[in-house]
Amino acid sequence: MPTSMPHSGIQENVKNLRLLDMAVQGIPEVELAVGKLGRAESALDPAPINMFENVIIYKPEYLTDADGRRLRFRVDRNGNYLRDSTRQLIEDPRGQYVRQWRDHIRSPDDIWQEIARVTKLPGVTSAPKLQPIETRLIMLQTGMRAPMGIKVQGPDLHTVEKFGLKLEPLIREVRGVKEAAVFAERIEGKPYLEVEINRRAIARHGLAIQEVQDYIQAAVGGMPLTQTVEGRERYNVRVRYPRELRNDPELLSRIYIPSRNGLGQIPLEELAEVRYVQGAQMIKSEDGFLVGYVLFDKESGDAEVDVVERVRNHLEEK
Repeated sequence: MPTSMPHSGIQENVKNLRLLDMAVQGIPEVELAVGKLGRAESALDPAPINMFENVIIYKPEYLTDADGRRLRFRVDRNGNYLRDSTRQLIEDPRGQYVRQWRDHIRSPDDIWQEIARVTKLPGVTSAPKLQPIETRLIMLQTGMRAPMGIKVQGPDLHTVEKFGLKLEPLIREVRGVKEAAVFAERIEGKPYLEVEINRRAIARHGLAIQEVQDYIQAAVGGMPLTQTVEGRERYNVRVRYPRELRNDPELLSRIYIPSRNGLGQIPLEELAEVRYVQGAQMIKSEDGFLVGYVLFDKESGDAEVDVVERVRNHLEEK
């Protein structure tokens, strides 16, 4: 599950997802690569839009039939495979197997190294290798999307992120830890458009906070004003500004709000301040504390318990 930076928007993440799929699909040993970003409209899946989930299916090492049994094909005296008039390989019980992997690919781990090499995109992190069911079990057990990790708890998000970033280079120094899979979550940095209403300014026009917020909501996000009935079907009729009048912060400052004092239409910039601020892309908490994760994975051949103990001892020494 690679991720991009918190400030990346939906268009940038869609582009990154397509680049990842194309890069992985270009590996000869890969049969299929499909990625998705974000989550469904469900509270059970908290994944933000900058989190990708890529499902990759490898080709079998040797050509097989529908039941997974290796097939043999006819060869000549020089070991070259023979073909029929339609250029298809000729099955022969006494022939040789057809290997689909390249010569330097000896195991699935070698394919994963190829995947890690071609998916190095600017602003996109690496991710540990997990099986689909294994991923679900790990996330249900720990809340993290990696086999191993450190939960950093703190009083505020800035402190949690800052401490996690300090742990990231220290964990990479531990023997048995896969450097490319070490990643401290970037919590802050998501851009938000904040509208701070000037209470004194709206009071001069006889307006309440709720009234101004309703006008902003209707203009920018839309608001259902009525409902149309077509047989057994019901459809909300939503009203909002056209896209060309709401796709820029400066244009939002020109949303007109009617004054109750008979002064006509008042632009929003006279009643509120519209500005960009940085905030959290997702807020997590455990045991009453804000929490962030530092994720990592082990190299093949090392036991998870041993790697965790090495990381703990290394951090205690620091």
